[in-house]
Amino acid sequence: MTRLLILVEGQTEEVFVRDTLAPHLASFGVYVERPSLVWTKRLPHGGEHRGGVSNWAMIHKDLLRLLNDTDANVTTMLDLYGLPADFHGEDVLSRLGAKDVHVDGYSVVEELEKRFAVEIGNERFIPFLTLFEFEALVFSSPMEIANHFESPKLESAIQNIVDAAKSPELINGSESTHPKKRLMHLFEKQNHSYKPANDGPTILQKIGIQTIRDACPHFNAWITRLESLGVARQ
Repeated sequence: MTRLLILVEGQTEEVFVRDTLAPHLASFGVYVERPSLVWTKRLPHGGEHRGGVSNWAMIHKDLLRLLNDTDANVTTMLDLYGLPADFHGEDVLSRLGAKDVHVDGYSVVEELEKRFAVEIGNERFIPFLTLFEFEALVFSSPMEIANHFESPKLESAIQNIVDAAKSPELINGSESTHPKKRLMHLFEKQNHSYKPANDGPTILQKIGIQTIRDACPHFNAWITRLESLGVARQ
């Protein structure tokens, strides 16, 4: 059995890893230990705050801590949207402002992950940045989103968003149109409230890993690589 440690951005990713990703990888002989949330700051009274990515130094520190466990592989689940300003690859991130962002999104995230791997410099490290953010994965099944909120008439509106972007992973990442904001706007109109830490992981669990990876090529490549860790140890 292969052990896998995952550094995640927040509670939403933590629940997804625990309830959906970990059981899937277990069938491949990959044991996912409890996800680690990025430590963002130390509080005056001595406690610490977890969740959210404030700067590169915190990501780097947490990954080195996890890699000190020399018997485990380490990966990340951090959003491309909202990466800290000092994350390595500012020149690559600037390309996201181009008109052809839907064409270039995959090349941008792949280049950033390559630089991420070089910066960490450990063969046991597998970088993953969600394109553009966690909620993009939720768009893998417009039907399941609509069913979850018992609003079937919204399925077509959600599908139109996916069709316009060409892929859930390419839904625009601007401040007012990123995937989470779109979900919040859609359901506010229906007097529903989208709660990321609860609704997101629950919907993804209903959708299932296979449907998500069918709709999201970048996510699929990551899952395939994680599955191979178990296969390699057989």
